[in-house]
Amino acid sequence: MGSENERLKLIRKALGYNQLDFAVSIGLTQGGYSDIERGKNGISGKVKLMLINIHKININYLEKNQGEMFFIETPPDQPEVINTNADLNASLDTKDRTIELLKADIKRLNAERDLYIELLQSKDKTIAALERQVKK
Repeated sequence: MGSENERLKLIRKALGYNQLDFAVSIGLTQGGYSDIERGKNGISGKVKLMLINIHKININYLEKNQGEMFFIETPPDQPEVINTNADLNASLDTKDRTIELLKADIKRLNAERDLYIELLQSKDKTIAALERQVKK
């Protein structure tokens, strides 16, 4: 897949987010996030840290299209960050914020599971095709 911005859109869709919800989850407005997806703006270091820590994305996938989309755990060399969106922090108490982060984690894990299932099914089909070829 082409650019960083295009891969970010794939990540958002894999997680099942619309632009607004995904933007809020990483501390952006929908308009600001839309500008990134369209390639009008690049992806800042702060946004990349949010993507790593909130959605557990693999930065090598985002930047270089290498490896899997997601990490199972936050890489140990990446600092944890919190969402600094003042409006979001003002409207959510700690309990609500924890719930929102857990929901984001559930979406990420479900998307990751679905990607692995799809990969496994693809590999099974390839193995079956190879077995048919060997039997001929």
